[in-house]
Amino acid sequence: MNCPKCQSTQIIKYGHTHYGKPRFRCQACGRQFVEDATRQPIEDATRQLIDKLLLERLALAAIARVTGVSQRWLQMYVNQKFYQTPKTIEVTQKNQVG
Repeated sequence: MNCPKCQSTQIIKYGHTHYGKPRFRCQACGRQFVEDATRQPIEDATRQLIDKLLLERLALAAIARVTGVSQRWLQMYVNQKFYQTPKTIEVTQKNQVG
């Protein structure tokens, strides 16, 4: 078995997930992973759809149902978007004619 990040073979058993699958840890880079993981990262197309649905002001529960993501992941995604938005607005003076 190789580390998915650095391809090292220095792998040790590192407990279990809450689903009962064995967890492993790479001693070279510290990456933790599960062999044959069933959960995959959310695709960019799904993230773009979520962004569009958020602009339509749909409820988070509805967005989670439509896209198939968990409500917990969606809430963390929305919080991350919120903290990345700038909090100040720059206003420029308009030139007065006449």
